[in-house]
Formats: sequence, structure tokens, C-alpha cells
Amino acid sequence: MTRMFTIDGKPMRTWNCFVGCNFDCTYCSARKLALGRLKNSPRYRDGFKPHLVREELRRHFRPGEWVFIAYMGDIAWCEEEDLRAIMGQVRLFPDTKFLMMTKDPHHYLWWQQLWGFEPPPHLYLGTTIETNIDYNLSQAPPPVWRYEAMAQLQHPHKFVSLEPLMDFHLATLVAWIKEIGPEIIEVGADNYHNSLPEPYGAVPAQKAPWKVRWLLEELRQICPTVVEKRGLERLTGIS
Repeated sequence: MTRMFTIDGKPMRTWNCFVGCNFDCTYCSARKLALGRLKNSPRYRDGFKPHLVREELRRHFRPGEWVFIAYMGDIAWCEEEDLRAIMGQVRLFPDTKFLMMTKDPHHYLWWQQLWGFEPPPHLYLGTTIETNIDYNLSQAPPPVWRYEAMAQLQHPHKFVSLEPLMDFHLATLVAWIKEIGPEIIEVGADNYHNSLPEPYGAVPAQKAPWKVRWLLEELRQICPTVVEKRGLERLTGIS
């Protein structure tokens, strides 16, 4: 497992029991890694095709750990049998906090409504909402669909990632997050030089650090835990 960012002083680790995704986000670092440096790894012999990595189901976790499930993929592509296998392992470690992310959170609703699946209480359900504007940089559902699904979701622990943060309409994005009611929000910049439409002011060529700082202040009024990832200072202007 590799380390991610830190929450409450504890490093979040990744558990890639499921890898691959077909959303084809143009800025996806996981896909680039799988098709590049990791292309000779057995688990990526079919490229970035979604599949369960069965040997990972033998992992054990310590109490108090934070574990990000399927960092190198999107759980939306997981079949019911494979999801239940993953959740079976999650349930064995009730004192570990797990995070599951997807760019199609409607699947959380379908799991509950169609499969009769109730996620365990120590599992956080999350989505990525990089902006409230659809820049057509992905085959994933547009941001508004993700917001609507997360707002409908009845689960005690919700997580929202605003990464890589793109330009946004402040009032709309804040209203979305408020309605979702996440327990944790993570905010990050594009650290991989993808030339994304980052927050700007009246003139698109001029970056607007005040806008990002204002967003962070609004988010802190909504959510008890707002995590600023390394590299965000490039957008806030605060080092």
C-alpha cells in the first residue's frame, strides 16, 4: 500500500483491491501510471481494464488506520460479486476507517436499491466534484449528476474531493457541497501539468487566488474537516 494525504494526523493509505476505469478522464494520473511505468505489472496486463485484484483481499488492517479503496480505479465498474467480496474484507476490520470513491455516485444508490446492499458504518462514501461546470474532459457523469446523487445518498459518512480543482461558480459550488453535507472535504490542485481551466477572475488569463481562498473559508463553515493537499498553495497564493 502507498501513502496518500493525512486526515486527523493519520496518513491515508491505498488498497488497490480493484483497479481500472473506463471513464477516460484526460487528466487521470492512475491511467497514465498503469499504461506507463506499471505496464509490465501483472495486474495491468490488460491495460486499465477494470477488474478485481483477488490477492489483495488477503490484506489485513490495523485499528485506527485510514484506507482508500481502489485508488487505481473507479469502484463504479465493480460487479456485485466482487463488491461483496471487498465489503466482506472491510467488515472484518470495524476499527479501521475505509474510503470508497467514484465519479458515478449513482452506484451507491443502486447498490442500496437494487442489490439491497447497506455499506458498513466505518466506510466513507465519496465522489469527486472538481467544479460545478462541465468542461467535457471525461466520460464520467457531469458534476451536476454527481452532486445530485450524493445529495440523495443516505449515509452517515460522506466524503467529497475537489481535485483537481477547476474554475467554478462560487455560490453554486458552495450550495452543492452544503446540500451534500460531507463529513470530510479534500481540496487539491492539478499537480501533473494537465493545463486544466483553473480558477480565474474576470480575465481568464489571470489566476484568482482570492477565489480559492474564499472557497476554502466557505467550506470550513460547512464541514468539520477540510484537507488542503500539498500543491494547493499554487492556487491560493499562500505558501
